[in-house]
Amino acid sequence: MSPASDVRQLLRVALDEFDRPGNTVSASARRAVRIAALRRDHGNQLWLQWELTDLKAGRIQKRQDPAISWVMAQLDALLGAEEGGRERRRAFLMFERNRTFLVDGEEKFQGDSLGQIEQRLAMSRRAYDDLTVPSNLTAGDMYFVAKDVDSARAKIIPVIQQQEQLMERIKSAIHSFLVTTESELDQGQQDAPLFLRAQEYINTALAKYAPLALEKFVAAQERLYSGKSEDLAHALTSCRRMTKALADALYPSTDEGVTGSDGIERKMTDDAYRNRLLQYVREQLGKRTHGSVIQKTLDSLGARLKSLDSLASKGVHDEVTAAEAETCIVWTYLLAADVVRIADGSSALLLPQDGDRETTKTEV
Repeated sequence: MSPASDVRQLLRVALDEFDRPGNTVSASARRAVRIAALRRDHGNQLWLQWELTDLKAGRIQKRQDPAISWVMAQLDALLGAEEGGRERRRAFLMFERNRTFLVDGEEKFQGDSLGQIEQRLAMSRRAYDDLTVPSNLTAGDMYFVAKDVDSARAKIIPVIQQQEQLMERIKSAIHSFLVTTESELDQGQQDAPLFLRAQEYINTALAKYAPLALEKFVAAQERLYSGKSEDLAHALTSCRRMTKALADALYPSTDEGVTGSDGIERKMTDDAYRNRLLQYVREQLGKRTHGSVIQKTLDSLGARLKSLDSLASKGVHDEVTAAEAETCIVWTYLLAADVVRIADGSSALLLPQDGDRETTKTEV
């Protein structure tokens, strides 16, 4: 499931620009986020996204950044609740380690975004440079003004040093990520080890719960790799068949309708595979999860199924690009990952939902 985009080219640009004058650490981080996303390296993507996010704003607004929520959802879908939780903690600990420093023997934690820290550092440097002694003073006045300037500069220097050390620590971590990624690519690992590990599990689970769905997925992949226009169109059709095969295996068609909590009766016929898949998820979550989580999950899953169906339909009527075919395959696979995790009980959706993690250190 390698991305069609040239990850190596993106990586080359990121490394070439890394130490170039004028390049910011936040710019390097944004490039690194894109590389991590394309390689499905969601653990490092989460860490990097935290580096670019203002945690203080999220806590004040009592809502998590949507980009972070999305990456966490991908981790949970691919790895399940237990391993996904471990990967989330690993990413946060890396972020926390980069942002923790001592002030008068007390641990402090910097929760601002990289861009905010860069702006503050620039302002501190300007303030330091602006502290000068005018040349038109008398000797006596110059002595006292110079003394005040030295005192003010002495207060700014520790602030600048702390901010520079923080930025250098983050910069070093990003560079290590880029170099490690380059090494993995050199070894032929187009996708991240995390995704390859998840892929092995999901393929095994699909073979157990819906072997025909796995067969359709493999067919979609093979057609994508051929690169021919006709095969790309068939790849989209295979994605739709994979989703239907998943529904057929988990919630076989019936002639009966099912009435949802909204009072609407929905068909569970052979062609209504989206309804059947949603009903399967509704029933499984209903055994262990409260209503608001179920509805939120169903709304999200329903929207994804509709989007996938719309994209897959393009293979019948319009010219299909490799990027569209690849997107459809990846989305279908991630949807299947969510569903098989629910089927085997390892989904994070089956656990009590909690809020964002809070750091125990003092934020500055």
